[in-house]
Amino acid sequence: MAIKAAGLGPARRPAARRVASRAIVVDTALRLFAENGYLAVRVEDIATASGISRATFYKYFSEREEILAELFERLLGPESATVPTVAGRSVEEQVTVVIEDAARQMLEQERLARFVYSLPVRHSSLLRPGARTTPHVMVRVGALLEQGQASGEITRDVPLDLLTRHVHAALEAAMRDWAEGRADDAIAHLLVLLGLAFRGLAPRVPAAASDREQGDRSD
Repeated sequence: MAIKAAGLGPARRPAARRVASRAIVVDTALRLFAENGYLAVRVEDIATASGISRATFYKYFSEREEILAELFERLLGPESATVPTVAGRSVEEQVTVVIEDAARQMLEQERLARFVYSLPVRHSSLLRPGARTTPHVMVRVGALLEQGQASGEITRDVPLDLLTRHVHAALEAAMRDWAEGRADDAIAHLLVLLGLAFRGLAPRVPAAASDREQGDRSD
């Protein structure tokens, strides 16, 4: 007597097989890209290594670049719950925790992270139409920076979007430096760059207050 797979009825089998086959193609493409470089890998190479025909490849993907979008979205991971404000911790500390956690999650997929961050393209250009163009981790960072501006802990002289991109640039630079061999420890490098980023985010001291401080020192 044949045993029926639990939860996988006849109507769902083709869809499940398609998802599994598509995942095999993506995994195979990543391996080939990592081994040979993206530009050196053709659709034919991916199809052959995946055990499918070129025609079958195009049933899953309209072009090779579509695999890049899927790989990048896989690296970003699913959107996680918002991190609540932690009493007693500065905005800088909270942002650092969020960014460091995101970096560690990406580093768990080392081959994928190294490949994505060695690509000489803007990552937002890899996202598929309709996909969120701002990584969810940076949405959370933006919310924390907004809280910092409201409390006076972060400068209000710079637009929130620019502050968020400033912190995002630190994450991108750390991951890219690691992927391209300029930094051995991605997390340690990230923390240095975040520290540099936040030194530029401190509120400016008003001129009057600065004059008073200088007068106090002279006394």
